[in-house]
Amino acid sequence: MKRNIKPDKTSSKLLTRLFFRDPSTPEYALTVSGLRILPLCMILSVISMHFTCYAQASGKTLLVHTLSVVDGVIGVAGFSPLLVPVIGMDGVYWANVLNGVVCALLVVVYAWAAWKKFPTNLDDLMVIPEDFGIPAEDRIDISVKRIGEVEKVSEQVIDFCQARGVDKRRAYFAGLALEEMAGSVVGHGFHKDKKTHSVDIRVSRKGEDVILRIKDDCIPFDPEERRMIADPEDGMKNVGIRLAYSCAKEVRHRNILGLNVLTLRI
Repeated sequence: MKRNIKPDKTSSKLLTRLFFRDPSTPEYALTVSGLRILPLCMILSVISMHFTCYAQASGKTLLVHTLSVVDGVIGVAGFSPLLVPVIGMDGVYWANVLNGVVCALLVVVYAWAAWKKFPTNLDDLMVIPEDFGIPAEDRIDISVKRIGEVEKVSEQVIDFCQARGVDKRRAYFAGLALEEMAGSVVGHGFHKDKKTHSVDIRVSRKGEDVILRIKDDCIPFDPEERRMIADPEDGMKNVGIRLAYSCAKEVRHRNILGLNVLTLRI
């Protein structure tokens, strides 16, 4: 009696057939396995890549060297000889997955060792100092969730600066820059999706400077690019961003692990 075999239409096999037509070949089987297993590495690879870049930018050389050596070298080369004799050539694919797991664990272990406690949030994992080298009395942390809160926060910043001996002009500029940049984030970034967002603000007095750090989890947004956009038909377009830049001595923007981090030195 002839058996009625249903064709396998899984996505991995459909993709494999773009390159190999004969299912009986070893190349076909290896490609199917690779398409099934290797996607598990993607998220782990992104985590490792982001933390390596961040560690390099922030001077965490030990973490940079450790991840660079382990990721793809010790990790894959170490797990492959252990797994291949047990599960065949699929072991090379699974070695990549385990490599990603080890790299993610290294990030956690590094933060754990730095804080002497298990990291519970992103700031802990990034090993961001709680005070940025600034005592608690010279900094203030504020969160903004609605556009109506922005003006009030701006007034808090001005009062904070003046209470710490910052001259009225720079205190006003600090409040104005914060109002414009935080207002831009709330007014535009909060409505790009259906998620709930917040803007986390840190204001610090360091030496003669006032440092504003504005962090949000909205879509990636580079104010420098927006500042350079000129519209001859609308001279007021992006005027708030240009005004904030004119108030600051230095402006730096980074998108780190899905967070927009803007730092202004007034």
